[in-house]
Amino acid sequence: MVTLVIPPKDDIRNTLVFLGSEYSEAANIKSKATMTSVQSAITSTREKLKLYKHTPPNGLIVFCGMVLMDDNKTEKKITLDIEPYKPATSFKYRCEGRFHADVLDYLLEDDEKFGFIIVDGSGAMFATLTGNVKHIQQKLSVELPKKHNKGG
Repeated sequence: MVTLVIPPKDDIRNTLVFLGSEYSEAANIKSKATMTSVQSAITSTREKLKLYKHTPPNGLIVFCGMVLMDDNKTEKKITLDIEPYKPATSFKYRCEGRFHADVLDYLLEDDEKFGFIIVDGSGAMFATLTGNVKHIQQKLSVELPKKHNKGG
């Protein structure tokens, strides 16, 4: 089963070349059945990518492989191409015994952005928080005189 994630800035042609090299490396697999399955999945993935002239604006996610049907005896090859509604972050290719659906987790993250202003005696900080990513907008530091004259 092939899981492929192409970020928006990557070129489809480069990915096709990469899959071509993976196809030739799959010829080294000792098990004939496994080698045939892997090469078949890679070929189907390449054929799906050929339908695209360029990478979609938010990237592309492709799942391809043989899945068991409801009767648990027959297999069917499926190829799913997904154009995510948020940009894909990085290139990922996996060819294993399962699909890596965790590549879709970022689509479920919270989009809300929170703003924070933190003020203390030494300055102020302006920051935003989106999900678990913080971004410091600006930091200000000040030198204020102490509030006591003599003694403690």
